[in-house]
Amino acid sequence: MFGLAGGLVAGTYLLAPSLSGSPIGGVSDKLAVAEHDAAVYQAQAQSADSYIADIAEDTVRGRLADKPVVLITTPSVNEEDFGHIDWLSKIGGAPSVTRITLTDSFLTQDSAEPLKSLAATTLPAGIQLSEDNRSVGTHMGELIGATLSESPTNVAAPSDSPSSEQPESPEDEGENENQGEQKPSTSPVGQDERNLVFGALKEAGYLSYEGDVPTAAAVVLVTGDSDGREDSFRVSQYVDFARALDKSGLPTTVAGRLPAAGPDGLIGRLRTNQEDALSVSTVDSIDRFYGRLATVLATVEQISGGSGSYGTADKTDAVAPA
Repeated sequence: MFGLAGGLVAGTYLLAPSLSGSPIGGVSDKLAVAEHDAAVYQAQAQSADSYIADIAEDTVRGRLADKPVVLITTPSVNEEDFGHIDWLSKIGGAPSVTRITLTDSFLTQDSAEPLKSLAATTLPAGIQLSEDNRSVGTHMGELIGATLSESPTNVAAPSDSPSSEQPESPEDEGENENQGEQKPSTSPVGQDERNLVFGALKEAGYLSYEGDVPTAAAVVLVTGDSDGREDSFRVSQYVDFARALDKSGLPTTVAGRLPAAGPDGLIGRLRTNQEDALSVSTVDSIDRFYGRLATVLATVEQISGGSGSYGTADKTDAVAPA
C-alpha cells in the first residue's frame, strides 16, 4: 500500500514540471494535477488506515474485560461497519456483545404515541420517565437505558424515605452538600422485567434481537451515513434518545459515517449542544478502521466516566481517545 502511494507521488512530481511550464496552463492541466493530488491523498489515507487495521486488535485487547456491551443499530447502519465494531468489542474482552436492531417504524411521527403508551405500560418498578420532556425519543431512551443499565439513575424516590421535616445533623448536612451533584442509583432491573420491556417492543415491530438481553456497562448507538436532511423529526428524536440513554445511567457512544456529523445529522446535532457533547461520546468516519477503533476506545472511556468527540469532521477533540 505504501508502494502505491509512493508511485503516485512520484508520478505527480514527474508530471507537474511539464504542466507548470505549459504556456497555456489551461483547465485540463490543472484538472490533471488535481486528480493526481487526490489519488495521492487517497492512497496515503488507505495506507494509514491499513496500518490502523493491523494494530487495532492489540490496541483494544482486554480493554473491555468484564464489561458487557450493547450495540443498538439504526436502520441506516452499514453492516460492515457494525461487524467490525462488534468484532473489536469482543476482542476487547466484553463478556457479551448484544445487538439490538431498531426497525424503520421506531421513533417516527406515526409511532410516537404508541411508543409512549408502551413505555408507560411496561415501565419497570421504581423507574420513572421525565415529566419535563415528554418526547418519544426521551421516553424510549429512559425506558431502554434504565432497563439495560447496571445502575440506573432515573429512579423514583423511595416512598418510605425520611420526611423533609426531620432535622439533619451537621454531618448529614455536609454529606448532602458534597453529594448534591450525584445522581441516585439503584440495582439493575431484573431479567423478567427486562424481557417484558424488550419483548413488547419486539412484538410490536419496533426492534429485534436474539436471546435474552442482559444488562450492559455501556451502549453504542451505531448509525449510518444519513445527513439528517430528509427526516428532521426522526433525527431530533434520536438525539433525545441518545441523551436519555446516557442520563439513565448507561454510558453512551454514538458512532456513524462522516455525513452523520453534518449540521443536520445525528452526530452533528449532538456535538452542537454543549451539554450533550460533554456527556455523550460521538465518533464519525466508522467506514474507516480508525473510526471503528475510536468507537471501542470511546466506549472504554465512557465506562471510566469520560467522554469526547472523535473522528475527522468538525468539532472533534481528536481522531481517537488517547
